[in-house]
Amino acid sequence: MNTLSEHKLVALGGGTGLPLVLKAACSLGIRPSAVVTMADDGGSSGRLRRELGIVPPGDVRKCVTALANPEKSQLASIMSYRFSEGEGIAGHALGNLMLAACSDIEGSFEEALKCWESLLDTQGRVLPSTFEPVSLHGFDRSGEEVYGQVSLTCNPVAIVDVKLQPSQACANPEAVAAILEADTIIVCPGSLFTSIIPNLLIPGILDAIKKSPAQVFFCCNVANMEGETAAFTPLDYVAALEQHGLEGRIDHILLPKSMATDTDKQRLGQRGIKVTIAELGSKNDPARHDQDALARELQLLLDDRRGDARVNRSCISGGSESR
Repeated sequence: MNTLSEHKLVALGGGTGLPLVLKAACSLGIRPSAVVTMADDGGSSGRLRRELGIVPPGDVRKCVTALANPEKSQLASIMSYRFSEGEGIAGHALGNLMLAACSDIEGSFEEALKCWESLLDTQGRVLPSTFEPVSLHGFDRSGEEVYGQVSLTCNPVAIVDVKLQPSQACANPEAVAAILEADTIIVCPGSLFTSIIPNLLIPGILDAIKKSPAQVFFCCNVANMEGETAAFTPLDYVAALEQHGLEGRIDHILLPKSMATDTDKQRLGQRGIKVTIAELGSKNDPARHDQDALARELQLLLDDRRGDARVNRSCISGGSESR
């Protein structure tokens, strides 16, 4: 097995969870590839979609700045600046406007992204799952149909299913290639139905995951979202991912202690999924992962793949281990 610096890691998701995993991977010397959802229709990204007709830049911007060379931290910080006032500009992230401007100058969002990867000397790649304009709609537990990413995220009732329009959106060929060449694919924490699953609704992305020789890890959320995943258990998260194409494809779940129950550990083990339980929540924000904890667990997970000796391991029934 290759060294960590040579390890081909693909992280799939959006929102705030994906950039956190990217930063954790970079801290280990890995140059990850981020496959990013493009279904965002709210805030600054939504306004730019509607007014300029570009794909949503927000999640891409977060990943580009997460992967920025530390020597470019000042420029990355400027990209993250968000205007708090000003008619027509309040609420916009400066980096979103920069990507929009560069799209106009370079002739496409794809070329604009490559330009900013170069400017920030990114320690990895940012690969939108598609460059087509796509939108989400879905159904909640009461059977109501909900339209739009923001509406799904804010829905007071838990979501059970989402669809993408158009349903046959073309996958980004570079994202497909990265997945097919990956050693490891991480399904990142985040908004399950609005940041993670939309990537799986791109047929070419899902087909590539199914064909890839990579092991697939799922990093479960440390807390549920009000509404979207209210009262979800780890088994519910896995069932939703399987329902949307990953049945039989998840090899390992990284489960925070805050979400772990003996029942879920047993049932996940019965599905052939290895379970690792760890303390993952941030002390400053228990609803989010701690970057250092993620890096530590990622190191151990990848060391397992390389066959390295492990220390302080204790096995529990159902093919699980706890740390």
